[in-house]
Amino acid sequence: MGEARLRWSDRLRRMLTYPKFAGETRLLILHTQYFFDRGWRHAAESLGWQVAEAPSVMVGGLTREQIRALFVTIGEFKPDFILASNFAGMDEEGLFARFFEDARLPYVSWFTDTPRMILFQRKVYPSHYLVAASWERAYIPHFERLGFQHVLFLPLATDPSIFHGGPSDRFERDVAFVGHSMINHAQDAWRRLERWPEVAAAVREAFECGRVTREDFSRGIEHVVHLDARPDCSEETLRDVELLLVYEATRRQRRELVQSLESLRIEVRGDPHWKQVTELADGPVGYFDDLAPYYRSTAVNLNSTSLQMKSAVNQRVFDCPAAGGFLITDAQGDLEELFDTGQEVVTYSDIGELKDRVTYYLRHPEERKGVIERAQRRILARHTHRHRLLALEKFLEERYT
Repeated sequence: MGEARLRWSDRLRRMLTYPKFAGETRLLILHTQYFFDRGWRHAAESLGWQVAEAPSVMVGGLTREQIRALFVTIGEFKPDFILASNFAGMDEEGLFARFFEDARLPYVSWFTDTPRMILFQRKVYPSHYLVAASWERAYIPHFERLGFQHVLFLPLATDPSIFHGGPSDRFERDVAFVGHSMINHAQDAWRRLERWPEVAAAVREAFECGRVTREDFSRGIEHVVHLDARPDCSEETLRDVELLLVYEATRRQRRELVQSLESLRIEVRGDPHWKQVTELADGPVGYFDDLAPYYRSTAVNLNSTSLQMKSAVNQRVFDCPAAGGFLITDAQGDLEELFDTGQEVVTYSDIGELKDRVTYYLRHPEERKGVIERAQRRILARHTHRHRLLALEKFLEERYT
């Protein structure tokens, strides 16, 4: 049985027969209301690119109207490539992957979550015109096992049109963490495994025995959770297990971080469930309008990286310093490649070291200011969405021109 393919009309075929990367770069963004969409548009426009958007979804399939809008936009705008977050717009059978292949139109997915929970073990997607950009190197072997021909390591970055401003001399709070508690996410994930009590027990045993580590998780959940008792676990159940590991591990480490710094009156912003952890919790901070001034008005901002990142860094590492905020982050391997550690970024390896560094930097505002200014210079020189799009453009031109 051959691969499933969409039927094309002669009119659509004529509309899609055009050269790629023949002039000014033309980018089509699959819009999902994820915050990357706006950053990409700002960056592309600052480069002088032509930009268009087509509505898409992060979860579930496209509606008939969304499919129509995608085809019309492609035909009228004639993009050089499509850019999407976490495989947005793709279907389970790979019909759209075949369509982009037949149209000779590069589709780039920038993965910022583990692709194992998005792609599973499906091998219906890869083609010469499908590109996986991953923020975490550890997942590159997974893409290769699925047959992806083009895989690019592409770290996260910031949007300087949103995150900018010099260090402040006046602060509204000493210490803060902005992020989701993951409490309700973990609770929901535990509930999904109630029908498989032996699987839930295996997950608990993995936590109790200390196997839930970044290293083992990056290799695959079979290295973390022993599921010998359930060799027939469905793809959906395995995804539930992986989600549970990410949510529960992140919940635990963030709770430990906040509780260990209660004596320093750490302020927490995020979801309402933080109230179960600390009385110094409040609501969310809007990413586009409120987060930059919040970072800047906090003396010491804290970061805690999700389990799904073995060595990668998350968005706070770029956004907070770019906004003029001082950040102390957990020591991820990629930091040494992205920054001059110790000069442009301050790290901690455990909670004890974190407490010592928070206390030290609260007493040394001039040192904080120096770190912020050096980090800002580095970020503006190398770590904006503009830099990532230029790297992506070079990668695509080498393969499609």
